Amino acid sequence: MKRILLTIVAIACLGLVFFTPKAEALNLPECVLTDCNCSDFATQPEAQAVFDVFVEDFFKLDKDGDGRVCTSLPGSPKVKKVEPEVTEPAQPKLSSELVLKQIKFGNPSDADTDLNNYLIPKEQFVISYNCSRNLANWVSWTVDASYMGEVERADNFRPDPDVPCYKVTPRDYTRSGYDRGHIAPSADRDSNKEDNSATFLMSNMMPQSPSNNREVWRELEGYERKLITELGNEAVYIVAGPLGNAGTIRNGVVIPESTWKVILIVADGSPTETIAVNIPNDESVKHTDWQDYLTTVDEIEALTGYDFFEELPDEIEEVLEN
Repeated sequence: MKRILLTIVAIACLGLVFFTPKAEALNLPECVLTDCNCSDFATQPEAQAVFDVFVEDFFKLDKDGDGRVCTSLPGSPKVKKVEPEVTEPAQPKLSSELVLKQIKFGNPSDADTDLNNYLIPKEQFVISYNCSRNLANWVSWTVDASYMGEVERADNFRPDPDVPCYKVTPRDYTRSGYDRGHIAPSADRDSNKEDNSATFLMSNMMPQSPSNNREVWRELEGYERKLITELGNEAVYIVAGPLGNAGTIRNGVVIPESTWKVILIVADGSPTETIAVNIPNDESVKHTDWQDYLTTVDEIEALTGYDFFEELPDEIEEVLEN
């Protein structure tokens, strides 16, 4: 017990703020006072115990970010390697009511059963999913007063069972440096628990830089709701998604170079205006405004190859998208 107390006091003096109360129950090795590495431990469980004591991986023991350290040491638990799941694609849900509610003005990429353009219609939003990128091509949804309420944020990130290929998990984002960024935001679906929970499916996530997700993207999401709650519009129809390839995180989830969004505003039953943005997915956007990235729907169509709002009359579509 004396050794444990001396260790805790020594670490406190060194200012290791990452140390947790669990240390009181552990007889930690002397290397925690300097710099631990795998050679300091006789068995894997000993190394794992030190790793688990710290809030962050202070000694950089977890080289691959999977939460298990020093697996070459004796006593390492045997873990069966999970290969990316490949299954025969099920037919998409062909409920026209579900599809039309969230993509009233068109299916931008004519998504169907193609595994790289796979239609996943849900009551809360519709997805075109890309199995080669482990990422949505786009998500489309509607916002009006009926979708907004005060339900508590679910925060239950989880794989989407409707994805026909590898089902991305929250762990794929662990220690990647990127946020699990909502495409259709939680606050656009907070009138009931089921709708809010649906927004935490991983098929609705894309790797976003912290400044993109927490600043400009979040501020634009707030403005979308303001269009209804404060500016008196009837509804907004939104399509958003990732663009480009800046590398991958775990299991081949593609990091987008930018994140784009197109918004169609409807008032008194008629489309009145569009908003389009294309925001760099890096820290260069820190302390900027979403208005700094305004563009046109035509420009987003040119970048993505999609056709937005094709169900509008041609003359109206042309004016709004320009």
